[in-house]
Amino acid sequence: MKLGWAGLILSCFNNYIKDLPTVIRDLYLIIDNEDRWAEAHEQFTKIRQFGLSNKDFQPESYLQLAEKVAKVTYNASGEPAPFDSDSCWHIPSLALQLARQFGDKRLEEEVDVTVYLFSRNKRFKENIKAASDFLLYKRIDEILWYDWDPIAINNVAPRDEYQAYVPEVYNLRKSGATRGEIAQHLHELENKKMGMDGDLERCLEIADKILQA
Repeated sequence: MKLGWAGLILSCFNNYIKDLPTVIRDLYLIIDNEDRWAEAHEQFTKIRQFGLSNKDFQPESYLQLAEKVAKVTYNASGEPAPFDSDSCWHIPSLALQLARQFGDKRLEEEVDVTVYLFSRNKRFKENIKAASDFLLYKRIDEILWYDWDPIAINNVAPRDEYQAYVPEVYNLRKSGATRGEIAQHLHELENKKMGMDGDLERCLEIADKILQA
């Protein structure tokens, strides 16, 4: 599992944890700075100690998830004495279980989408390294689903309906494409992939959202 992806999964819970612990906030700062990844070993210890010192903190599995992310972060540094190599594989299942504990369907969907963000583009995630780029990728996925949705299916179809188009739009955004270029690409998808006349003006509005993401 890519580090930025792991951090993105953990961040899904930010708005659901009352008084986000400082040890978690500090972990995000480490994740965002490759030069600091080695510090995640000590941060793991701090998160563990926080849990031991705050027995009333709930949900406990949130701290367990953060510990796994800290392990993945340290292992990504390449420093000696890495944590168990299978730490990353526990993150998706732990996150999905944790989401269900909150009893909030919106959170469950958010975590599910984030965990399976690359289900249709498994190889593409290897091209993304920075945590901010994972966030951008996810934001574009959301824009295509909630805002673009040219065939009006986001209330009835599987959530991954437009995910096949995310990598190409992401690449346009990262390469510095203009508003017009992004809009034209979306318009061509409507024409050639979906068999629609398309709405260029609407595509320009979506391009603005993508550029602001």
